[in-house]
Amino acid sequence: MNEFFEHIGADLKEIGNQIKGFFAKIMGKQAPSTQSGSVINTNVKTNYEINLVPEVKMQMIKAQKMRNLVLFICIVVSSVAVGAVVVLFGIKSGQDIAISSQDKKLEMMSEKLNSYSELNNLITIQGQLEGISNIIGQKTVLSRVFGALGVMLPQGADTVQLSELSVSLDSNTIRMEGQADAHVDPLIDYRVLESFKKGVALTKYDYGNYVDADGNQLPTHCIQETDADGNAYKSGDSYYAWWDLQIEGCEGSQLGGHTVEGAKYHYSSTAEVEEGIPGEEPVMEEVCDENGENCTMQPVVPETPSESEGEGEEAEEEESKIVPLRVKIWRTPQFNTWYEAQRMSLDGSITNVEHFESQCITYRGTHGSDRIRWTSTNDCMLAPDGFIVESSSNGRDASDNLVLKFTGTTVLAEDFFMFKNKHMIAIGPLGQNVTDSYVQIGNMFTKEAEDCDPDDTECLNNANNRGEK
Repeated sequence: MNEFFEHIGADLKEIGNQIKGFFAKIMGKQAPSTQSGSVINTNVKTNYEINLVPEVKMQMIKAQKMRNLVLFICIVVSSVAVGAVVVLFGIKSGQDIAISSQDKKLEMMSEKLNSYSELNNLITIQGQLEGISNIIGQKTVLSRVFGALGVMLPQGADTVQLSELSVSLDSNTIRMEGQADAHVDPLIDYRVLESFKKGVALTKYDYGNYVDADGNQLPTHCIQETDADGNAYKSGDSYYAWWDLQIEGCEGSQLGGHTVEGAKYHYSSTAEVEEGIPGEEPVMEEVCDENGENCTMQPVVPETPSESEGEGEEAEEEESKIVPLRVKIWRTPQFNTWYEAQRMSLDGSITNVEHFESQCITYRGTHGSDRIRWTSTNDCMLAPDGFIVESSSNGRDASDNLVLKFTGTTVLAEDFFMFKNKHMIAIGPLGQNVTDSYVQIGNMFTKEAEDCDPDDTECLNNANNRGEK
C-alpha cells in the first residue's frame, strides 16, 4: 500500500514538472531540470495527454456513484416496505374494529335471545337436534282434561254439570264451577256432590304402548282405539284397538308366514286379521255384547270364495286383491286363552302375541280350585287428593229446578297431561274409561245456575232436598 502511494506521489510530481516546463516554453523561459539532472527539450514537438484526475480519484467517484445508487435503491425499497406495512396495519386495524363490532353485536343478540323464556322450545339448530326428544317430552295435552271429566262426572240419573272450567298446566290444577242435581231417591243434591267427590278420589288412569308379536313398539299413528263416534272398541269387559297395516311405516306380516315387502313388524298366527281390498270402504255392522249393550260399529270380514264361486279368472283375480288390512290388538289381556297357549305367565309377562304394555297396570295369576284366578293392580291415581269443595250454595238452574251450586278444585297427576305418554285413558270408579282420542263433552256443561232470590223460601231452605218441584 505504501509503494502504491509513493508511485502516486512520484507521478504527481512528474506531472507538475511537465506542466511547469510547458508554461516555461510558452513564456520563453528555460525549463527547470528534473531530479535526475535531465533537461526537458522544449524545442521538440511532443503531444501530451494530461490526466488531471488520477486513477484513484476515478475509482473513488465510481464508488460514490455506486454508493448513491445503492442508497437510493435502499431508500425506495424501504419506502415501499414501510408503505406496505402501513397498508397491512390499516387492514389489520380495520379487521379488528369490524370483528370487535360483530362480537359486541353477537353478545347483545345472545343476551336478547337468552332472555326469551321460550327459547328452548323454538330453536332447533343442529347443535340442539339431540334435545328435540326432551322438548317433546315437556309438551302437554290440554284436551285430556275432558277425558278425565268424562269418567269423574256421574254417569247415572243424578247429574253434575259445569258452568265454568279453568285448567293450570303449571300446577295441573282444575278449578270447576257447577251444579249438582239429584234425580233418584233420596232427592238430596248434597248426596250427589259427595258422590262426585268420592268418584274423583277413586279415578285412575293408564297409558303405555302397543307392541307386535316380537315385542317391538308400534308407532302411535298406526293404532286406532276408537270408532268414528269416539267410542272405545270394546268386547264384553275387554278393550282392544286396531293396528292399521295400510299406513306407511305400519306394514306387518304374520310371524313365521309370508313376508310382506317393507314389513318390519309381525303379528301372531292366531291374530284376528281383517282382510279386504285396499282403498275400498269396509262394510260396517253393529256388534253388541251378550247383554245387548256396549255396541260398536265393526267392519264385516269378507268371506273367502268357495271352490264353486271361485271358478273363472274374474273370481281368481278378485281373490288375489284381498290382503290383510288391519290386526286386532287386545288392550285387556286374554288371560286364560294366552295362558293355555303359553303366551302369558302367572307373573303377568306376555310373549309371542301382539298386546298392550301398560305402564300402570300389573297382572298376576294364582291357581284356584278349578281354574287360574287373575287379578290386576293399578297404582296410577288420577287425583290423589280428591276434589276439594271451596263453596256451595242453593240456586235454580235454567229450567227453574232447585240445584246445589258449588266451586272446587282438584290436582291431577302430572303424567296424565304429558304428551310423551301415549294411549292415555282415564278409568272411573266403576271401570268405565275415556280415551284421549275423542270424547263427547256437550253434556258436561250447562248455563250457570242463579242464586236464590231473597224471597224464594223454597230455594233458600230446600235446595238440599228436591221434594216437590
